[in-house]
Amino acid sequence: MVSTDLILSALIAGFFFLLFALMLYQSITHNRKAYVLTISLLIGGIGGIVSVLHEFISLKKSYFLFYSIIIWSVCYFLIYLFFEELTESKPNRVRLSIGLLLLFASIFFNQLFFYAPSIGSSALPATFKTSYETFIKILEWSWDISYSAFGVFVFSFGAYVHIKSYQSNKENIPLVQAISMILISLGFIIGFFGADVANERIFYAIGDGLKVVGMIVFSLIYIIKIDFIYRLPVNVYFIMVFNKVGLNILTVRTYNIKNQENEGISRTIINENLLSSLITAISNLLRESLGSEKPLEMIIAEDRTIVLDSGSQATCAILCDRPTFFLEKSLKNLRKEVEKRYETELRKSVLLKEEFEEINKLIQRSFPFLVIKESMG
Repeated sequence: MVSTDLILSALIAGFFFLLFALMLYQSITHNRKAYVLTISLLIGGIGGIVSVLHEFISLKKSYFLFYSIIIWSVCYFLIYLFFEELTESKPNRVRLSIGLLLLFASIFFNQLFFYAPSIGSSALPATFKTSYETFIKILEWSWDISYSAFGVFVFSFGAYVHIKSYQSNKENIPLVQAISMILISLGFIIGFFGADVANERIFYAIGDGLKVVGMIVFSLIYIIKIDFIYRLPVNVYFIMVFNKVGLNILTVRTYNIKNQENEGISRTIINENLLSSLITAISNLLRESLGSEKPLEMIIAEDRTIVLDSGSQATCAILCDRPTFFLEKSLKNLRKEVEKRYETELRKSVLLKEEFEEINKLIQRSFPFLVIKESMG
Protein backbone atom coordinates (compact mmCIF):
# COMPACT_ATOMS: atom_id res chain seq x y z
CA MET A 1 0.00 0.00 0.00
CA VAL A 2 1.32 3.43 -0.98
CA SER A 3 1.90 5.64 2.06
CA THR A 4 0.50 9.14 2.43
CA ASP A 5 4.02 10.51 2.90
CA LEU A 6 5.11 8.99 -0.43
CA ILE A 7 2.14 10.54 -2.24
CA LEU A 8 2.77 13.93 -0.63
CA SER A 9 6.50 13.82 -1.47
CA ALA A 10 5.74 12.89 -5.08
CA LEU A 11 3.22 15.73 -5.39
CA ILE A 12 5.72 18.21 -3.93
CA ALA A 13 8.42 17.12 -6.39
CA GLY A 14 6.02 17.27 -9.33
CA PHE A 15 4.65 20.68 -8.37
CA PHE A 16 8.09 22.21 -7.95
CA PHE A 17 9.39 20.91 -11.28
CA LEU A 18 6.21 22.17 -12.96
CA LEU A 19 6.62 25.57 -11.30
CA PHE A 20 10.29 25.64 -12.34
CA ALA A 21 9.43 24.86 -15.98
CA LEU A 22 6.67 27.48 -16.08
CA MET A 23 8.83 30.11 -14.40
CA LEU A 24 11.69 29.41 -16.82
CA TYR A 25 9.34 29.69 -19.79
CA GLN A 26 7.81 32.95 -18.56
CA SER A 27 11.23 34.41 -17.76
CA ILE A 28 12.50 33.72 -21.26
CA THR A 29 9.40 34.78 -23.19
CA HIS A 30 8.74 37.97 -21.17
CA ASN A 31 12.38 38.92 -20.44
CA ARG A 32 11.59 39.06 -16.71
CA LYS A 33 14.51 37.14 -15.27
CA ALA A 34 14.51 36.16 -11.59
CA TYR A 35 17.41 33.73 -11.42
CA VAL A 36 17.39 33.19 -7.66
CA LEU A 37 13.67 32.36 -7.49
CA THR A 38 13.86 30.10 -10.57
CA ILE A 39 16.86 28.16 -9.21
CA SER A 40 15.13 27.81 -5.83
CA LEU A 41 12.17 26.08 -7.53
CA LEU A 42 14.55 23.67 -9.29
CA ILE A 43 16.30 22.86 -6.01
CA GLY A 44 12.90 22.41 -4.34
CA GLY A 45 12.02 19.84 -7.00
CA ILE A 46 15.28 17.99 -6.37
CA GLY A 47 14.50 18.01 -2.66
CA GLY A 48 11.11 16.51 -3.44
CA ILE A 49 12.70 13.69 -5.46
CA VAL A 50 15.09 12.87 -2.61
CA SER A 51 12.09 12.79 -0.25
CA VAL A 52 10.39 10.32 -2.60
CA LEU A 53 13.50 8.13 -2.53
CA HIS A 54 13.35 8.17 1.26
CA GLU A 55 9.76 6.88 1.19
CA PHE A 56 10.34 4.48 -1.69
CA ILE A 57 13.69 2.93 -0.75
CA SER A 58 14.12 1.31 2.66
CA LEU A 59 17.62 1.70 4.07
CA LYS A 60 19.06 1.03 7.48
CA LYS A 61 19.74 4.74 7.87
CA SER A 62 17.52 7.52 6.54
CA TYR A 63 20.11 9.03 4.21
CA PHE A 64 17.54 10.45 1.82
CA LEU A 65 15.44 12.05 4.57
CA PHE A 66 18.35 13.94 6.09
CA TYR A 67 19.78 15.11 2.78
CA SER A 68 16.39 16.10 1.39
CA ILE A 69 15.99 18.45 4.36
CA ILE A 70 19.41 19.97 3.66
CA ILE A 71 18.35 20.53 0.05
CA TRP A 72 15.11 22.14 1.21
CA SER A 73 17.11 24.40 3.53
CA VAL A 74 19.16 25.63 0.55
CA CYS A 75 15.91 26.17 -1.38
CA TYR A 76 14.52 28.31 1.45
CA PHE A 77 17.72 30.33 1.66
CA LEU A 78 17.51 31.17 -2.05
CA ILE A 79 13.90 32.23 -1.57
CA TYR A 80 15.06 34.47 1.28
CA LEU A 81 17.62 36.07 -1.08
CA PHE A 82 14.80 36.66 -3.58
CA PHE A 83 12.82 38.49 -0.89
CA GLU A 84 15.88 40.66 -0.24
CA GLU A 85 16.05 41.46 -3.96
CA LEU A 86 12.44 42.63 -3.85
CA THR A 87 13.03 45.19 -1.12
CA GLU A 88 16.76 46.04 -1.07
CA SER A 89 19.59 46.80 -3.46
CA LYS A 90 21.83 44.39 -1.52
CA PRO A 91 20.89 41.96 1.25
CA ASN A 92 20.57 43.53 4.68
CA ARG A 93 23.66 42.42 6.63
CA VAL A 94 21.86 41.72 9.89
CA ARG A 95 19.12 39.66 8.25
CA LEU A 96 21.67 37.89 6.05
CA SER A 97 23.74 36.99 9.11
CA ILE A 98 20.67 35.62 10.91
CA GLY A 99 19.64 33.65 7.83
CA LEU A 100 23.11 32.15 7.37
CA LEU A 101 23.37 31.34 11.08
CA LEU A 102 20.05 29.47 11.05
CA LEU A 103 20.90 27.74 7.75
CA PHE A 104 24.26 26.45 8.97
CA ALA A 105 22.82 25.55 12.38
CA SER A 106 20.11 23.43 10.76
CA ILE A 107 22.66 21.68 8.52
CA PHE A 108 25.15 21.22 11.38
CA PHE A 109 22.63 19.66 13.77
CA ASN A 110 21.15 17.65 10.90
CA GLN A 111 24.48 15.98 10.20
CA LEU A 112 25.47 15.71 13.86
CA PHE A 113 22.22 13.93 14.68
CA PHE A 114 22.55 11.75 11.58
CA TYR A 115 26.08 10.53 12.33
CA ALA A 116 26.00 10.52 16.15
CA PRO A 117 23.98 7.26 16.43
CA SER A 118 26.49 5.57 14.12
CA ILE A 119 29.06 5.99 16.90
CA GLY A 120 27.10 3.19 18.50
CA SER A 121 25.40 3.47 21.84
CA SER A 122 26.03 -0.23 22.31
CA ALA A 123 29.74 0.49 22.63
CA LEU A 124 29.09 2.62 25.69
CA PRO A 125 28.90 1.27 29.25
CA ALA A 126 25.35 0.69 30.46
CA THR A 127 25.65 3.51 33.00
CA PHE A 128 26.17 6.03 30.18
CA LYS A 129 23.41 4.83 27.84
CA THR A 130 20.75 7.00 29.42
CA SER A 131 22.97 10.08 29.12
CA TYR A 132 23.77 9.18 25.53
CA GLU A 133 20.10 8.84 24.64
CA THR A 134 19.41 12.23 26.25
CA PHE A 135 22.24 13.71 24.20
CA ILE A 136 20.75 12.28 21.01
CA LYS A 137 17.34 13.70 21.91
CA ILE A 138 18.89 17.14 22.46
CA LEU A 139 20.56 16.90 19.05
CA GLU A 140 17.24 16.00 17.42
CA TRP A 141 15.46 18.91 19.09
CA SER A 142 18.29 21.29 18.16
CA TRP A 143 17.99 20.19 14.55
CA ASP A 144 14.20 20.53 14.50
CA ILE A 145 14.26 23.91 16.25
CA SER A 146 16.94 25.40 13.97
CA TYR A 147 15.27 24.07 10.80
CA SER A 148 11.81 25.26 11.82
CA ALA A 149 13.14 28.62 13.04
CA PHE A 150 14.92 29.06 9.71
CA GLY A 151 11.71 28.42 7.79
CA VAL A 152 9.71 30.79 10.00
CA PHE A 153 12.40 33.47 9.61
CA VAL A 154 12.47 33.22 5.80
CA PHE A 155 8.74 33.24 5.19
CA SER A 156 7.88 35.72 7.94
CA PHE A 157 10.30 38.09 6.26
CA GLY A 158 8.61 37.31 2.94
CA ALA A 159 5.23 38.17 4.47
CA TYR A 160 6.67 41.46 5.76
CA VAL A 161 8.05 42.36 2.31
CA HIS A 162 4.72 41.72 0.60
CA ILE A 163 2.74 43.59 3.26
CA LYS A 164 5.02 46.60 2.69
CA SER A 165 4.43 46.23 -1.04
CA TYR A 166 0.68 46.20 -0.43
CA GLN A 167 0.94 49.36 1.65
CA SER A 168 2.88 51.03 -1.15
CA ASN A 169 0.82 49.86 -4.13
CA LYS A 170 -2.60 49.16 -2.59
CA GLU A 171 -2.97 46.04 -4.77
CA ASN A 172 -4.60 42.86 -3.52
CA ILE A 173 -2.06 40.46 -5.02
CA PRO A 174 0.79 41.37 -2.61
CA LEU A 175 -1.68 40.80 0.22
CA VAL A 176 -2.50 37.33 -1.14
CA GLN A 177 1.21 36.58 -1.37
CA ALA A 178 1.72 37.78 2.21
CA ILE A 179 -1.03 35.40 3.35
CA SER A 180 0.66 32.55 1.46
CA MET A 181 3.92 33.33 3.29
CA ILE A 182 2.07 33.29 6.62
CA LEU A 183 0.61 29.87 5.74
CA ILE A 184 4.10 28.51 5.09
CA SER A 185 5.36 29.95 8.39
CA LEU A 186 2.42 28.34 10.19
CA GLY A 187 3.33 25.07 8.48
CA PHE A 188 6.75 25.15 10.13
CA ILE A 189 5.30 26.10 13.52
CA ILE A 190 2.57 23.43 13.45
CA GLY A 191 5.01 20.81 12.20
CA PHE A 192 7.41 21.49 15.06
CA PHE A 193 5.06 21.96 18.01
CA GLY A 194 2.55 19.37 16.87
CA ALA A 195 4.98 16.61 15.99
CA ASP A 196 7.88 17.26 18.38
CA VAL A 197 6.14 18.77 21.38
CA ALA A 198 2.71 17.12 21.28
CA ASN A 199 4.19 13.99 19.62
CA GLU A 200 1.33 13.74 17.11
CA ARG A 201 2.80 12.75 13.74
CA ILE A 202 -0.32 13.87 11.87
CA PHE A 203 0.84 17.45 12.45
CA TYR A 204 3.81 16.80 10.16
CA ALA A 205 1.39 16.16 7.29
CA ILE A 206 -0.68 19.24 8.19
CA GLY A 207 2.44 21.40 8.37
CA ASP A 208 3.74 20.07 5.04
CA GLY A 209 0.33 20.62 3.47
CA LEU A 210 0.30 24.28 4.54
CA LYS A 211 3.81 24.74 3.14
CA VAL A 212 2.83 23.24 -0.21
CA VAL A 213 -0.36 25.30 -0.51
CA GLY A 214 1.47 28.50 0.42
CA MET A 215 4.32 27.84 -2.00
CA ILE A 216 1.97 27.01 -4.88
CA VAL A 217 -0.06 30.20 -4.36
CA PHE A 218 3.11 32.28 -4.06
CA SER A 219 4.75 30.83 -7.19
CA LEU A 220 1.65 30.64 -9.38
CA ILE A 221 1.05 34.38 -9.04
CA TYR A 222 4.50 35.09 -10.47
CA ILE A 223 4.03 32.48 -13.18
CA ILE A 224 0.63 33.80 -14.26
CA LYS A 225 1.80 37.43 -14.12
CA ILE A 226 5.58 37.43 -14.05
CA ASP A 227 5.67 41.24 -14.19
CA PHE A 228 4.80 41.15 -10.48
CA ILE A 229 8.44 40.27 -9.82
CA TYR A 230 9.25 43.82 -10.92
CA ARG A 231 6.61 45.43 -8.71
CA LEU A 232 8.40 48.02 -6.59
CA PRO A 233 7.70 48.28 -2.84
CA VAL A 234 9.06 51.86 -2.85
CA ASN A 235 7.81 55.16 -4.23
CA VAL A 236 9.28 56.27 -7.56
CA TYR A 237 8.91 59.98 -8.32
CA PHE A 238 10.40 60.57 -11.74
CA ILE A 239 12.47 58.94 -14.48
CA MET A 240 14.93 60.85 -16.66
CA VAL A 241 16.67 59.91 -19.88
CA PHE A 242 19.52 62.03 -21.27
CA ASN A 243 22.45 61.59 -23.61
CA LYS A 244 26.15 61.33 -22.74
CA VAL A 245 26.71 65.12 -22.78
CA GLY A 246 23.75 65.81 -20.49
CA LEU A 247 21.09 66.90 -23.00
CA ASN A 248 17.71 65.84 -21.65
CA ILE A 249 15.58 63.56 -23.81
CA LEU A 250 12.66 62.96 -21.50
CA THR A 251 11.66 63.39 -17.86
CA VAL A 252 8.39 61.83 -16.71
CA ARG A 253 6.59 61.98 -13.40
CA THR A 254 5.68 58.59 -12.03
CA TYR A 255 3.90 57.28 -8.98
CA ASN A 256 2.56 54.19 -7.33
CA ILE A 257 -1.13 54.06 -6.55
CA LYS A 258 -0.60 54.72 -2.85
CA ASN A 259 -0.74 58.51 -2.51
CA GLN A 260 -0.52 61.89 -4.16
CA GLU A 261 2.59 62.94 -2.26
CA ASN A 262 4.60 62.31 -5.41
CA GLU A 263 2.96 65.16 -7.29
CA GLY A 264 4.23 67.80 -4.90
CA ILE A 265 7.73 66.33 -4.94
CA SER A 266 7.86 65.92 -8.71
CA ARG A 267 6.60 69.40 -9.49
CA THR A 268 9.52 70.92 -7.63
CA ILE A 269 11.70 69.70 -10.51
CA ILE A 270 11.27 72.49 -13.05
CA ASN A 271 14.37 72.69 -15.21
CA GLU A 272 14.98 69.19 -16.51
CA ASN A 273 17.92 70.25 -18.71
CA LEU A 274 19.63 71.84 -15.72
CA LEU A 275 19.25 68.67 -13.66
CA SER A 276 20.55 66.33 -16.38
CA SER A 277 23.46 68.69 -17.10
CA LEU A 278 24.28 68.90 -13.39
CA ILE A 279 24.33 65.11 -13.01
CA THR A 280 26.54 64.78 -16.10
CA ALA A 281 28.89 67.50 -14.83
CA ILE A 282 29.31 65.77 -11.45
CA SER A 283 29.95 62.43 -13.16
CA ASN A 284 32.52 64.02 -15.49
CA LEU A 285 34.19 65.76 -12.55
CA LEU A 286 34.59 62.47 -10.71
CA ARG A 287 35.93 60.73 -13.80
CA GLU A 288 38.17 63.37 -15.38
CA SER A 289 39.38 65.44 -12.43
CA LEU A 290 39.24 63.06 -9.47
CA GLY A 291 40.37 59.90 -11.22
CA SER A 292 37.23 57.77 -10.88
CA GLU A 293 37.02 55.01 -13.47
CA LYS A 294 33.34 54.31 -12.83
CA PRO A 295 30.34 56.47 -13.75
CA LEU A 296 28.22 58.06 -11.04
CA GLU A 297 25.69 55.50 -9.78
CA MET A 298 23.78 57.16 -6.93
CA ILE A 299 23.08 60.49 -5.30
CA ILE A 300 21.83 59.74 -1.80
CA ALA A 301 19.90 61.82 0.70
CA GLU A 302 18.47 60.50 3.96
CA ASP A 303 15.06 59.68 2.50
CA ARG A 304 15.55 60.01 -1.27
CA THR A 305 17.98 58.49 -3.76
CA ILE A 306 18.70 59.25 -7.41
CA VAL A 307 19.81 56.00 -9.06
CA LEU A 308 21.76 56.26 -12.31
CA ASP A 309 22.67 53.79 -15.02
CA SER A 310 25.06 55.03 -17.70
CA GLY A 311 26.04 53.51 -21.01
CA SER A 312 28.15 54.66 -23.93
CA GLN A 313 25.42 56.91 -25.37
CA ALA A 314 22.72 57.45 -22.73
CA THR A 315 22.08 57.73 -19.01
CA CYS A 316 18.85 56.87 -17.23
CA ALA A 317 18.07 58.28 -13.78
CA ILE A 318 15.31 57.59 -11.31
CA LEU A 319 14.31 59.35 -8.09
CA CYS A 320 12.99 56.92 -5.48
CA ASP A 321 12.75 56.34 -1.74
CA ARG A 322 15.58 53.81 -1.89
CA PRO A 323 17.03 51.50 -4.54
CA THR A 324 16.10 47.83 -4.82
CA PHE A 325 17.68 45.04 -6.85
CA PHE A 326 14.84 44.88 -9.36
CA LEU A 327 14.58 48.68 -9.60
CA GLU A 328 18.25 48.83 -10.60
CA LYS A 329 17.73 45.92 -12.98
CA SER A 330 14.73 47.67 -14.58
CA LEU A 331 16.72 50.88 -14.95
CA LYS A 332 19.57 49.01 -16.63
CA ASN A 333 17.11 47.32 -18.99
CA LEU A 334 15.61 50.72 -19.87
CA ARG A 335 19.00 52.23 -20.64
CA LYS A 336 19.93 49.28 -22.87
CA GLU A 337 16.57 49.50 -24.68
CA VAL A 338 17.02 53.25 -25.25
CA GLU A 339 20.55 52.82 -26.62
CA LYS A 340 19.46 49.96 -28.87
CA ARG A 341 16.29 51.66 -30.18
CA TYR A 342 17.76 55.15 -30.63
CA GLU A 343 21.39 54.39 -31.46
CA THR A 344 21.46 56.78 -34.44
CA GLU A 345 19.48 59.59 -32.80
CA LEU A 346 21.67 59.59 -29.68
CA ARG A 347 24.81 60.21 -31.75
CA LYS A 348 23.44 63.43 -33.23
CA SER A 349 24.79 66.75 -31.96
CA VAL A 350 21.26 68.19 -31.87
CA LEU A 351 18.47 66.21 -30.19
CA LEU A 352 14.97 66.42 -31.63
CA LYS A 353 12.52 65.19 -29.01
CA GLU A 354 9.96 64.22 -31.64
CA GLU A 355 12.39 61.50 -32.71
CA PHE A 356 11.98 59.86 -29.29
CA GLU A 357 8.19 59.57 -29.31
CA GLU A 358 8.16 55.86 -28.38
CA ILE A 359 10.41 56.23 -25.36
CA ASN A 360 7.39 56.27 -23.02
CA LYS A 361 6.58 52.75 -24.21
CA LEU A 362 10.11 51.63 -23.31
CA ILE A 363 9.70 53.12 -19.83
CA GLN A 364 6.35 51.39 -19.37
CA ARG A 365 7.82 48.09 -20.52
CA SER A 366 10.72 48.35 -18.07
CA PHE A 367 8.54 49.60 -15.19
CA PRO A 368 5.17 47.89 -15.77
CA PHE A 369 3.79 48.76 -12.34
CA LEU A 370 4.49 52.48 -12.41
CA VAL A 371 1.91 55.00 -13.54
CA ILE A 372 3.48 57.51 -15.94
CA LYS A 373 1.66 60.72 -15.13
CA GLU A 374 3.07 63.26 -17.56
CA SER A 375 6.24 64.79 -18.92
CA MET A 376 7.89 67.37 -16.68
CA GLY A 377 9.39 70.67 -17.55
